[in-house]
Amino acid sequence: MAAPLVHEDSNRVVGPWMIQRAFSYLSRGDLGPTLIRAFAGSVGLRIAGMALGFLVGVQLARGLGAAGYGVYGLAMSVVSLVMIPAEFGLPQLVTREIAAGHARQDLAHVRGVFVWANRVVLILSLAIFVVGLAGWLFFGDQLNEDLRYALLAGAFLVPTVALANLRGAALRGMEQIVRGQIPEVVMRPAIFSVLLFGVSVVLPSGLTPSFAMVMHAVAVALTLVLAAYMLRAAFPTGRSGVPSRSTTKAWLHSSIPMAFTEAMRALQGNFSILILGVLATTATVGIFRVASSMSLLINMPVALIHVVSGPIISRLHASQDMNRLQKLIGWTTLSMVVGSACMTIPFFFFGQEILGLLFGSEYSPSNASLLILSVGTVVGSAFGPGATLLNMTGHEKRVTRSLGLSLVLLAILALPLTFYLGAVGAALANSFSFVFWSAVLWKDAWHLLGVDASLRYTVMCHRRLSGV
Repeated sequence: MAAPLVHEDSNRVVGPWMIQRAFSYLSRGDLGPTLIRAFAGSVGLRIAGMALGFLVGVQLARGLGAAGYGVYGLAMSVVSLVMIPAEFGLPQLVTREIAAGHARQDLAHVRGVFVWANRVVLILSLAIFVVGLAGWLFFGDQLNEDLRYALLAGAFLVPTVALANLRGAALRGMEQIVRGQIPEVVMRPAIFSVLLFGVSVVLPSGLTPSFAMVMHAVAVALTLVLAAYMLRAAFPTGRSGVPSRSTTKAWLHSSIPMAFTEAMRALQGNFSILILGVLATTATVGIFRVASSMSLLINMPVALIHVVSGPIISRLHASQDMNRLQKLIGWTTLSMVVGSACMTIPFFFFGQEILGLLFGSEYSPSNASLLILSVGTVVGSAFGPGATLLNMTGHEKRVTRSLGLSLVLLAILALPLTFYLGAVGAALANSFSFVFWSAVLWKDAWHLLGVDASLRYTVMCHRRLSGV
């Protein structure tokens, strides 16, 4: 029998020695180990969240049917738009400022920005909830009954989602990237799925769009409790810094373009559903909703990489380490393209079968729209993580400007394409506008930061990038 391999400088067996070295490397605080730990943990969470999200989608689609799922989708689109002014762009601001404060070891700044942002979000979300409730009381009787009560139940999502997202953003800013995703990515869909399962057992034929929305609101409320507990355990001790008027004014000025960006992004994501709600049947809305939801699966690698890289981009930029920032962006772009392409391939060959098996045969036509959205994701990813790069480096106004341009393009394309092609036309309009937005962001990042986020640059410089 051959003797076991040993390391030249010691008599330790290679296998255990390599494992020990790997653990030693991963425990370091350098960029490489930090990225690996964050990415590995985030992948595990996103896989679990993806499975739970699939389960929730299947439960809703099968329990509500295409028409009922369309009503639920319309209500969620309206609620998603209303949530934007409640958050006011503050989750992204909190992530950026807390990450920068940690890099400077300024714990008073870390606590101060969160306390201020939490107060603003609480006031805004409650005010919007009250205004929305008043609007429902005066004008709700003009809507379809199912949609009217689904919107009422959805109003309770506004304050809870805003406060829960702020706590997840604070955790990610403290570079607890994995923990910061647990409430939103895993716990929310898990609780929602359990509640839907309980309803299906107790009331086999009793699921309605409004009742599904109530279950969603309960799940978010429980998620908020968990996120608050996690943040309390992780937050640095001591008194909060009392920010000056000029500091809070600067934060507010930064949050305004971020809020506009999130508003336009939400409108971009929900515009087609709203247009379909006007021009098509609720069943068509349900079919497109399935395609849109499944496209989130295709987009999972892209979303994951944005979440992981955001705080690290902020830290590298605050340290003026532009060389490593370029390397990080290069690997980020390559990972986005490869990941989204790999997720798209199965739907080219077996898309209708997959969708029919998961959601029911009435949703098989969703595959055409799904493929169009997926190709748009792959092509747009080739321009790099422009939105995160610019937001995390203080150029959020350029993100807002470019997203506004893409939203105008979406509005121009969506109406005629949706009118003539239905759900397929809505998917085409979304894909064209996303690719356009990604290209504009790439150009802005190159001119403002000197960072080329494109896949072409990454491929050309792959040998140099291997030194990350």
